[in-house]
Amino acid sequence: MTSADERNDRLPLIALGASAGGLDPLEAFFSAAPADAGWCFVVLQHLSPDYRSMMDELLARKSSLEIRHIEEGAKLAPNTIFLNPPNTLAELDGDTFRLTRYDDTDRRPHLPIDAFFYSMAVRGGARSVAVVLSGSGADGARGAVEVQRAGGKVVVQSPAEAKFTSMPRAVLASGSVDRVLDAGDIPRAIAELLEREDSPDAQLRRMPEDPTQAILHLLEREHRIDFSAYKSPTVIRRIERRQNLRGLDTIEAYRDLLLDDREALEELYHDMLIGVTEFFRDPDAMQSLSRNALVTLVSQSDPDTELRIWVPACASGEEAYTIAIELSEVMRAANREPNFRIIATDVHRPSVDHAAAGIYPARAIHKLPEALRQRYFIEHRYGVLVDPALRQKVIFSVHDVLSDPPFMRLDLISCRNLLIYFDEEAQARVLSMFVFGLRKDGFLFLGSSETVGHHNEDFTAIDAKWRVFRKSTDRRVVDTALLAGRGGHGSFGGHRGNEPGRPRAARPPLAEVDHDQEPRRDRDSLLRGYDALLKRFAPSSILITLDGTVLTWFGAASAYVDTMSNLAAWTVEEIIHPTLHYPINVGVERLRNGEDGLYEREVRIPDVGGDPHDLLVRIEPLGGRADGKRFMLVTLQRLDDAEDREAERVVRLAAGEDPDHEDRQVLTRRIRELERDLRLTEESLQYVTERLEASGEELQASNEELQASNEELQASNEELQSSNEELHAVNEELVSVSAEHERKIDLLSDLNRDTELVFQMLDIGVLVLDADLRLTRITEICGRLLQLERHDIGRPLTSVGVRPGFADPAELAQTALDSGEVREARGTFQGAEMTMRAVPFGSGPKRGVAMLFSGPYLREAGKKERHDTD
Repeated sequence: MTSADERNDRLPLIALGASAGGLDPLEAFFSAAPADAGWCFVVLQHLSPDYRSMMDELLARKSSLEIRHIEEGAKLAPNTIFLNPPNTLAELDGDTFRLTRYDDTDRRPHLPIDAFFYSMAVRGGARSVAVVLSGSGADGARGAVEVQRAGGKVVVQSPAEAKFTSMPRAVLASGSVDRVLDAGDIPRAIAELLEREDSPDAQLRRMPEDPTQAILHLLEREHRIDFSAYKSPTVIRRIERRQNLRGLDTIEAYRDLLLDDREALEELYHDMLIGVTEFFRDPDAMQSLSRNALVTLVSQSDPDTELRIWVPACASGEEAYTIAIELSEVMRAANREPNFRIIATDVHRPSVDHAAAGIYPARAIHKLPEALRQRYFIEHRYGVLVDPALRQKVIFSVHDVLSDPPFMRLDLISCRNLLIYFDEEAQARVLSMFVFGLRKDGFLFLGSSETVGHHNEDFTAIDAKWRVFRKSTDRRVVDTALLAGRGGHGSFGGHRGNEPGRPRAARPPLAEVDHDQEPRRDRDSLLRGYDALLKRFAPSSILITLDGTVLTWFGAASAYVDTMSNLAAWTVEEIIHPTLHYPINVGVERLRNGEDGLYEREVRIPDVGGDPHDLLVRIEPLGGRADGKRFMLVTLQRLDDAEDREAERVVRLAAGEDPDHEDRQVLTRRIRELERDLRLTEESLQYVTERLEASGEELQASNEELQASNEELQASNEELQSSNEELHAVNEELVSVSAEHERKIDLLSDLNRDTELVFQMLDIGVLVLDADLRLTRITEICGRLLQLERHDIGRPLTSVGVRPGFADPAELAQTALDSGEVREARGTFQGAEMTMRAVPFGSGPKRGVAMLFSGPYLREAGKKERHDTD
């Protein structure tokens, strides 16, 4: 991760994406942008491949910043504007530009703004700003999302000001926007955002604790996530960042905003979950995992046994797919079918949905070898799509690693760069879940700054540098507070010979930390008193419900209960001694049939307590209910006079009293009822199955027809969409070219007006003729002198205008052209002296002659012209 010092030293980068109608906002932006702030600007446009842009000349009129065109290998530079070249994709590799020429055979639309924004996010979002100005289409929207995810800022031109609103609105629709402003106001906002990004965290650390705790409580109440387990500096930095982006000076004001603005709370929640990931992140670490763990798992496992892998905190899914690719390659090298299942989880549902879709920008896999790109990805109109065969191997689910139960029977857990955000208690809780979920000889893959903490005895380091560990014991421990906190049965610590205790209480939510302490202490004292009474006076017994669920047990009954074999299902069949199943089931059946009396039976326990012994089992219903289910109390009494009781049993059998016979009758009736119900169910299922098969065949036929039609329509739609995008791109390029032409025309008009003014100030009239003596330019003074009009341009001088009596202008011009030398004539015109000079210029087809008229008459005419203009 980038340290704070590196972040503050990094060159501020402002990337501006613009297309149709982008010239005016760019000029407004750079007119207001500081020239000495040390910022680096990159302007990204949609450019025609064969058109030379004049953007550098146009921007030079509005800014004193150095302007350069991007070249391969060039470095970012402060106080500089970089312009993207035409027909080329520009990206960043760190602080270095990389250029890629577009392939003429590629018919997909080019998205230069998205590509550069994405590379800017990979470089590091801190002190980076993405600006989206006027333009058609949606180029820049996806890249802006990546920039903000990486910690950067996104500013959008106000749609009310933009000539073409498609690009700004597309970014607004993505929700990844920090400010929406007019183009001229954006530089000031960028300065404020960068200044807040560089400010220290001291302000929030000096704040009272209550506002921060209130903010965390709001997040927990809205999203059911307890951020108090995260390290305090991490939480404070994230809250401060969102506070600054909202332009608020105090944390109290930000807390009040969160209370009223659900969107602002959602922004903070997204920021708190730091989701930084990419395909094959840290390639050396992935190679170590493949070499030390995946190859071992494949070589030592049965081909028919499915490998189970868990990737907690998967974010947008790149790491889960990376492990799937690596494991597929290992199995492919071993000539085995890919038989594995990856469970990828994250607490952020939008990230899980994005990962489950399996669609990523093409830039996301550019570092992968070509063979892997061809084998595991498919081209998609939004980028690339993970191959469906690989996608089916990964299950994405919403799961909170701090509070939800762990997954079981795992061969590998990959949890990289998650523990570093938790405090020590939360780290220990998560690691205990990993120990519980992993098989013996399973592997644990952590981030380069993470360790197994106090579980060193459970793991052996396979690669200490890249944190690949192997579980060396068969211990399965789990944090009991985690189980109790889920509101389930809890962890009773029950194993044979130990007395059960109460489940450990979960940590109270944030809202209860500082309130109602006295009532809670009273309740806890009362519960401890109940426990003491039950331990001293309650008989050895087990409390169950009518459906066979075990609620709790008392006294020596713990010797007949085993919770170590199954923590998930507390039923008679799962945790009670097998010898007791028969009498308990009979008692349950009698109660179900309406017999509410006491039921007693003697059973022989063969292997509990060290020697065989007899047990008197009493089963009686209780009046209470649990969630609508009746209670049953199973009381256990150990019997020692086995010989005397055996003699009594023989006497009862001789007298025709056989309690076991009655039990068998009860169970036989129940078995017959169940067999009858099962037979009726089978018949009903058979009928339903036949109907479903018939309907399925019809639906299959219809589905095949609809699928064929859908494929045709999809192909047509993709062609139309591609054509539409190409037309959009061409239209944007034409609009940009037209805007530049209009600006050039304005420049020429200004130049023409200035030239006319100069001639007026010099009191000179000018006619410009081509080689055929056709008029190409007439100044105002000369037009009045020779009675020429604007529509005379293009006509021969021999057929228009008046001629001074002392010389013919056409003849003088022809003489100058023929000789290549200046010719001059002087005389009187309208009672004043006048000089007429013919100056040849040019050569070849561009030859021409300029006729200059000067004298007192023209000075008077010039004064009159200037007076009329004033």
